[in-house]
Amino acid sequence: MMSRPVRRGWGAILLAFLLSGGIAPDAGAQRVPISIDDYHGYTGTQEYLQQIARAYRGITELIEIGESNMGRKISVLVISNMETGTTIDAHVELRNMRRENVQNVTPMKPYQGKPGQWIDGGTHGNEYTGTEVCLYIIDKLVTGYGSDSQITDLIDNCVFYICPIVNPDGVYNSVEVGIPQRQNSMMIDDDDDGAINEDGPDDLNGDGKLTSFRYPDPEGQYVIDDEDPRLMVRLGRNEETTKQRYSVIREDRDNDGDGRRGEDGERGIDVNRNFPEGWYGDDNEQRGSGYYAASAPESRAILEFFTNHTNILHAQSFHTSGGFTYRPFARWPDSRIANKDLAVYDLIMGKKYCQLLGVEYPEEWDVEAAGGAGAGAGQRAVGARRTTGQAPARPTGQVPTRPTGQFPARQQAGARQAGARGVSVGSSAYEMPRQWRHPYNDSSDRPYGYGIFIDWAYGQYGAYSMTTELWNRSVDFPGMPEFNTADARIDQERWILQYQDDNFGGRFFMPWTRYRHPDLGQGELGGWIAPYSASNNAFPGEALRHVCDVHWQFELWKATLLPRVVITDVSAEVLYETGSASAGEVTYSGDTATIRRGERMGGVKVVLVKATIENQGQLATHIAEGARLAGNRQDAVWLLGDRDRTTYLQGGVWQRLGTIDGALAIPGFPSAGGAGAGGAERAQMMANLPPGIPPEMLQQFMQSMGMSDEPAAAGNVREVEWLVAIEGNVPLKVIVTSQKGGTQVRDVPIR
Repeated sequence: MMSRPVRRGWGAILLAFLLSGGIAPDAGAQRVPISIDDYHGYTGTQEYLQQIARAYRGITELIEIGESNMGRKISVLVISNMETGTTIDAHVELRNMRRENVQNVTPMKPYQGKPGQWIDGGTHGNEYTGTEVCLYIIDKLVTGYGSDSQITDLIDNCVFYICPIVNPDGVYNSVEVGIPQRQNSMMIDDDDDGAINEDGPDDLNGDGKLTSFRYPDPEGQYVIDDEDPRLMVRLGRNEETTKQRYSVIREDRDNDGDGRRGEDGERGIDVNRNFPEGWYGDDNEQRGSGYYAASAPESRAILEFFTNHTNILHAQSFHTSGGFTYRPFARWPDSRIANKDLAVYDLIMGKKYCQLLGVEYPEEWDVEAAGGAGAGAGQRAVGARRTTGQAPARPTGQVPTRPTGQFPARQQAGARQAGARGVSVGSSAYEMPRQWRHPYNDSSDRPYGYGIFIDWAYGQYGAYSMTTELWNRSVDFPGMPEFNTADARIDQERWILQYQDDNFGGRFFMPWTRYRHPDLGQGELGGWIAPYSASNNAFPGEALRHVCDVHWQFELWKATLLPRVVITDVSAEVLYETGSASAGEVTYSGDTATIRRGERMGGVKVVLVKATIENQGQLATHIAEGARLAGNRQDAVWLLGDRDRTTYLQGGVWQRLGTIDGALAIPGFPSAGGAGAGGAERAQMMANLPPGIPPEMLQQFMQSMGMSDEPAAAGNVREVEWLVAIEGNVPLKVIVTSQKGGTQVRDVPIR
């Protein structure tokens, strides 16, 4: 059948508009297909992000936050409803403008006034499973908008910042070139021969794949496996053998004739040791990487982005090897973490993570929250919005549970208690499960590392940060049996090699072929193709899909914990009104005050404005000490009107709200409900005071009693009020602004 040409009329124009992202014809449709049957690498990831930004213009924005040493862009995809949200700077006019032709502060974007969640991958270039998880999460979010009510609500009212590749050069070399590169790239003469980056790995036979070279060597540490001659078996220390010994090296040669191979490649520094928290050792000597903290363009780009986007409460960094999640600190022991934050990390987040994986967790994590509700019950109530807490079923086969053992209580010296209920928290209070841990070595009192991102994000920025090592090949392959013999390691390698034969046609492993090495003589080229060795990354397909889905569920659940500050009620009562009034000027001469009438002002109203502010989200608007960190602030509420026609008689133009608790009960801490008794107590005390006390004495008395005219800083509700005189019919509006809890505006109805 021949197709008819279609006239490009209004119907075609409307269809083009719908497909461009103006209005979604099918909100849940997947407009940009994503495949996890292979790794995207840097180039594929950039193309995918650009396609997503074009297809979902109403809910995405693609921004470049930096550039690597090799000129590759560091990209962040912002996912949020671009038509919702507001920021305080959109409502408060600058009074002290800069000189003409000098640009003022860049206006904030509306999504910066929403609670934020950061997700990244590819900080270590050879750990690209994290990149794939980021892309999977992007797909779930954009395709769920408009069809999944929970996802739609989150995108309307929150913002996701997703950076799939922090280290573009490392990921590019690891996936597309085939050179496993953990570090970033740098233009450095590593071997001091006057040439830069001239001696890295080489594709010796020109087949476009970097594999291995094995060659006979009487001092070698490998022998060929008896059962599968494709595999090389590493000998134990001082192990004797009558078999032919081999050495195995990465495909490479000596390019500059100095007798060494691969000593001057692109690799630079470990980006995840270059952040400015714990970069120095206790002896004030450098322990982190780089010339100085944030010397790498990758770490600097992240720091600058966070500094300019202070609305992030969750910061997730996806790495690869190990199969567990780290929470802070790597540099410091748990004594550096506030008790309340430890309770949130372990008893709420850690417990949920273990539930999703289907593994055991310490029985101490089932402790009841203060106020009567159990932490587990409260958590289940939150989690029930998305998941029951059961581990997702594996696609095929029977996969053994991760080994965890038992978790006896560890009430050691130094075990700390959280809040008034005496709940012990931290690694000294219970045995941390393998899948949820902190990296600091308690037994030897030794840091895991220095200058690490999650330490900075929690300790200096104020986010619940964590690093997830996504892949443990011993348990994450679908259908892998449990190997318990003395040859368990080689049995596992045989099984994995057969798995890729059965599921990928053997394309991840190159057969060994004879090759005469220019430096080492006769041997064979072959083995695992660099990106697919399975030791450090999930295999594409079924295994990768499972890793992606579990961690998508965890990130979605974490998003439901974000604070959400709203104005639940606003009222205004006119206490006094006059049809005409005049401005006045008061001058003093000794004990005599002279009042002179000024220009007529017109009608004036004295109005009592009341507002109720509530954090309807689950977590507080800051971590325990977050509001005190440099660059952060307490939550605040503003009453705005025409500055020249509004006089604040009681309560300033803005009032502090402190850190507003969330609705979720935190084990060991007072219930989050209510506004606290401070406001009612103050009102009762004021009612019992004799009349006629001068305002200055009243203020001094309130301060001496530990009271102020600001709302009580307890619970998840705040009651605030102002007494203002307004000239004419000046409109008023209340604005609540919380760095990590969002900004909301309500007009004040004056009756």
